[in-house]
Amino acid sequence: MVRYRPPRLIKRGRGWQLCFYSPRGERRRVSAGTDPHLAQRMAVRFADWLLEGKDPEAEIKKAQQKEQSRSMTLGEFFPVFMKRHGAQRSKNMQLSYQNSFRNISRCPALAGAELGSVSKALVLDYMSARVTEDGVDAASANIEGALVKCMLFRAAEWGLLEVNPLRGMKLFPANSKRDVDLTREQAQALITALPEPLASMVELAIHTGFRRENILGLRIESVRFHDLTATGEVELAVKGGRREVFPLAPAAVTVLRRVIGDRRDGYVFVNPNTGTRYQGVKESFNRAVKKLGLTARDGSKLRFHDLRHVFATWLHREGVSLDALRSLLGHRNRATTDRYTSVDRLEIGKVLALMPNLRDNPQEKASSRRKAIGIH
Repeated sequence: MVRYRPPRLIKRGRGWQLCFYSPRGERRRVSAGTDPHLAQRMAVRFADWLLEGKDPEAEIKKAQQKEQSRSMTLGEFFPVFMKRHGAQRSKNMQLSYQNSFRNISRCPALAGAELGSVSKALVLDYMSARVTEDGVDAASANIEGALVKCMLFRAAEWGLLEVNPLRGMKLFPANSKRDVDLTREQAQALITALPEPLASMVELAIHTGFRRENILGLRIESVRFHDLTATGEVELAVKGGRREVFPLAPAAVTVLRRVIGDRRDGYVFVNPNTGTRYQGVKESFNRAVKKLGLTARDGSKLRFHDLRHVFATWLHREGVSLDALRSLLGHRNRATTDRYTSVDRLEIGKVLALMPNLRDNPQEKASSRRKAIGIH
């Protein structure tokens, strides 16, 4: 270990030079300017770094890089964000980021703001203008605000900012509860109207509540079937980047065994045209939905993500608690789970008395996916 030697200030003409030995024992000399007070402060700072075993020149370079990063505007940072973070997300999420930032770019005050100067007030003012002047709903404004918040979180994580200035920023309250309730006959008709393997994807979504991206990206290696029972489990990436293991009911196992067959690895659902995973199923799904006239209760067309609501609602009607559903849906917040159910908890008892028992004759229900769909 190199012995610590305090830095020395030496007068050279009109200016000052700071002489010191680096942690590697190298003799170094740097200019300390012409102001004696500033030169003395620089010497104290160098002494602190050397006592900590740090190279003062490297620390100055890091500080300069950080200052340059702070002066980077939000618009200049977006390509960096997409390359380092967006590239790890699905194609649909990347498209959502790009569309949202296209709207943000129309506001020079925000898109042209330096990373270190973006504040909660600036972002909330932008979101308010989107609602009051552009006429978008609160949910759309929240998506764009959440993108800026995510960008600054990553900037802090990557050392470009000391802290995320938007940490703790609350988004606008929005009624994001979507009322969706397919009957068993409607679900059966939808599956029948779809080609394979999209039909099996829809069936799996109804039996598991998995998100579309989880189903499209599902790999055989992540699926495990149990030996003693007709159940299984699958490991999935959920929101926030964490991975969790989810149980598979017999109906879901039936779908996966049929699709996987004798294969040992690779994607569960393989696009025959590309030989790899599906990137999207929107067009085929929308055609079938339009043909059958399937909608949510507000009249908007049924979306693939709505199958997640169907899964939650059917199980909730069977008496499954919201706490159990929270685990099955991968939610951390119980309030989030509540948005996925279309049954008032006060009315559960009445609804259960009217609903057929989906557990009757499970062998018959498992025999063909074209028959009634019951979640076990």
